[in-house]
Amino acid sequence: MLALLLLASLLPVREAQAAEQKLLQLNIKVGSTAATVNGEKIVIAKPIVDNGTVLVPLGVFKKAFGSAVSLEGDDVVKVMYGPHTGAMTIGSTTAWKDGTKITLDAPPRMVSGTLLVPLRFVAGVLGARIAQGSGGGLLVTLAPEESGEEDTPETGGIDSGAGKTRIGNSYFEWSLNYPPGLVVGDSGGNESVATFMSAENLYYLEIHASPLETAADPDELQERLVREAEEGGETILDRATFPDAAFPYARIVSKDTSGALWEGRQYYSGGRLYELYLTDDTAANYKDLNKYAPLLDSFTPSFNAGDRSIRDLSTVKNGMREGYNDDYGISLQIPADWSMDDQRLYYESSQGSHLRVKVSSAPSGAALESWSKDLEAQLKDSYVPDAYALQEDVRFEVSGEPVLVKETRLNPGSGWSTQYQILLQKSGYRYYIEYLAAAGQDEDKERFGTILSSIDIDFAMVKENFGRLETDDYTALRSKAATKSSKAYGYSIDIPRLWTPYQDIFETQTVEYRFPGGRFQINASPEGSVEYAVSLLQSYYKNSKNDPKGPRVIRMEETLFAGVPATELTVRQTRGGISGQTRQIIFGKNDLVYTLTATLNDANATPAQQAVLEQTLNSFRLAEGGE
Repeated sequence: MLALLLLASLLPVREAQAAEQKLLQLNIKVGSTAATVNGEKIVIAKPIVDNGTVLVPLGVFKKAFGSAVSLEGDDVVKVMYGPHTGAMTIGSTTAWKDGTKITLDAPPRMVSGTLLVPLRFVAGVLGARIAQGSGGGLLVTLAPEESGEEDTPETGGIDSGAGKTRIGNSYFEWSLNYPPGLVVGDSGGNESVATFMSAENLYYLEIHASPLETAADPDELQERLVREAEEGGETILDRATFPDAAFPYARIVSKDTSGALWEGRQYYSGGRLYELYLTDDTAANYKDLNKYAPLLDSFTPSFNAGDRSIRDLSTVKNGMREGYNDDYGISLQIPADWSMDDQRLYYESSQGSHLRVKVSSAPSGAALESWSKDLEAQLKDSYVPDAYALQEDVRFEVSGEPVLVKETRLNPGSGWSTQYQILLQKSGYRYYIEYLAAAGQDEDKERFGTILSSIDIDFAMVKENFGRLETDDYTALRSKAATKSSKAYGYSIDIPRLWTPYQDIFETQTVEYRFPGGRFQINASPEGSVEYAVSLLQSYYKNSKNDPKGPRVIRMEETLFAGVPATELTVRQTRGGISGQTRQIIFGKNDLVYTLTATLNDANATPAQQAVLEQTLNSFRLAEGGE
């Protein structure tokens, strides 16, 4: 019932957000002066096609989306939207997107006094999507940037600097001067690191922000700088502390192993360590870096959110930031302090909460209801009855499509966590979104509603970029296994299809697979003997302090395994409040010592899981003659 109330309360909120966040739209057509900007008809210079690339007037992006554009010098064009920057040079196919070098198929060019730029490149900088419009035109759509400012886009032309004189990050609370030649680099989605370079490639600058619980004075900061430089093999050329500065800091200049000179600075403020590193490839003497003092001296470990002259690099809004994968066309909000892997669509907190998204092909004839029953069957096979509690399913809507939201409470022994599973099926594909709020992380549980309402899927992207994907059909896969062999170590084994590979290169010494509440490992060592391996394990499991939660060998026996004599150990242990049992089988053949390890937590020791483990162990076979 709590889940029902939570999701029901989200419906009016989501409708209000949808109204506020109405997509901005631009309709254009090659060869036509007629365009439509957010429903309003306007006249523009004709878009053209050059080398297969559509070029459009730069001014339309400002009219349609309010993006900032500027012309530096006579030929360098910059487009800025939120934390993103694109830079192009008129007549050149070299461009930069968030500091990453890109080669354009066609360069920006002046046509009858109007600057035309590649549509797809600029749309990519903005995060806009391009689709076929009506009448052979193109439709460009973009979710408006959340901002407390009321933008009044000009009717055309190019801004002179976009009015920003400082740049920084509101979430990590720092800022510095924003000279015209400063280009924002790509930090891979990690906002704790910001990278910059000059448009002329004269210098490179990094700014790092990280937690530091214990306050550090300038002398301690200098010690850190010197120690890190020396550990990296660098030579210290100059050092100084500035305890009387408005924001006290330490500074060193060092030469790295390639001969490049670096200036490093560290500041402490508000529980954070701020690190600045600048290098200039042309610097030959440590004094050559002094010319960058005005830029570095402008750094402050603070951010004035009310100052409209500061460009904010942060995408964090209300403690959340966007995760996005352009291959699948999936975007959603992620807690700002979580690790982000947009490529794998996996996000995780330091406290054990996580969010993952998986897209697969739907089994023929399958529906949401049958998918839901499969997941429940998998749950019952993976957790003992006392370790889970199913809640009532809730129907909702994501990106205009019906979804089923499943809520389950799980307790592996360390406390009750809450798992939400969002099931969406469309056009032959399944979209599975799993959100786990770890035990004790009430804030993460409360965030689920925000995350659910933020999910946006461009379903056309999957059909465009993918064909047939793997099929997650639990009923069909639960009894299937794949035979894996190692020629180097002379064995074969049948691995369940539902197990997740952690290290699955069988020509290496160790392989490992994981499954709910357990893991399976094979180690083949050319060193030592069975007797020595067993003695090491006995020593490792020796509980000299008789800790009731520590490891206990509850059984040790001599047996036959895969046709050869073997020693089997059974061990009980509790880690992090989670109790479980480990079974290890040690044997030798052809100068190799094999150790098979099967670990299963008590909360997951269902008859189904135990049967699969037993079946997998029994499938292990040694090659004839060890080859």
